[in-house]
Amino acid sequence: MWIRILTNSDILAGDVLSFDSVSQKWIKASTLVSPLGVARTDAVLKTNSTSEYVVEMVMQGQVLAKASRDIPNEGGELNVKNGAVYVDNSADHEGIIVPNVLDASSRVAGDLVTVLIR
Repeated sequence: MWIRILTNSDILAGDVLSFDSVSQKWIKASTLVSPLGVARTDAVLKTNSTSEYVVEMVMQGQVLAKASRDIPNEGGELNVKNGAVYVDNSADHEGIIVPNVLDASSRVAGDLVTVLIR
């Protein structure tokens, strides 16, 4: 399931987002301190607007998120930096990065990786 939310024009599918109370928009997440979602689509202009942008955002379940660094084949605990995910097995946060598909190439920074958000 997804919801449509206000965001900035630079948001792309796979960006990890959190709510910014100052701008009243969902922006690239820098930590897991607040609830998060993942952009399912690229930002587009809101209907009947010339300045507001929207994306479809997923907040629970399986979704593709952008990797901020190389992801080990075994996956691991989810953490977030600069709007992208990485493995941090000392964390006990909101989700996991799933293991790599058998015989698939290594997942590197910038790739979309499968994430399960709790």
